[in-house]
Amino acid sequence: MASAPWDPDAPDLQHAVAFQSLRASEAIAACRDAIDHAPRLRRLHFQLGRSFDRLGANQDAFQAYQRAANLGSGAAKVNIGILFRQGRRFEKNDVKARSWFRDAAESGIPEGMYCYATALDNGIGGLPDVASAKVWYAKAAERGTAKARDALVRLEIDGAGTGARCD
Repeated sequence: MASAPWDPDAPDLQHAVAFQSLRASEAIAACRDAIDHAPRLRRLHFQLGRSFDRLGANQDAFQAYQRAANLGSGAAKVNIGILFRQGRRFEKNDVKARSWFRDAAESGIPEGMYCYATALDNGIGGLPDVASAKVWYAKAAERGTAKARDALVRLEIDGAGTGARCD
């Protein structure tokens, strides 16, 4: 349907769909039908949000992500942070983006750990905190996030401001 390759709630990551490959209109219809049958299943709301996000329907994406986050989806928290970071939901708000990334990281989502580390590393939404960035990059890398491992190496070499991005 519309599972993200990094969403731990996805039932079968072998069938996860890259964002750019998502057939949004079909996925929206399938997600709505599935939600009618299982309205408390957070991954369905996340997938609906992702589908709206792919269409550029930012208000609908935010609402679906918010429902998923309220049900405990760490993946939805990451994507809400990205909406705030890119200014695609409201005006760009790096403080809110960093906060959502932190919530996702603390939920145990490797992509959230990476995004939170990039915010700490690059001073997005607050002062830079290289020591904390290293901790979160390392946690994400330990859970298989290759880009976190790369950023951690760059941080060790350069000391700060790796330019790593979460979007």
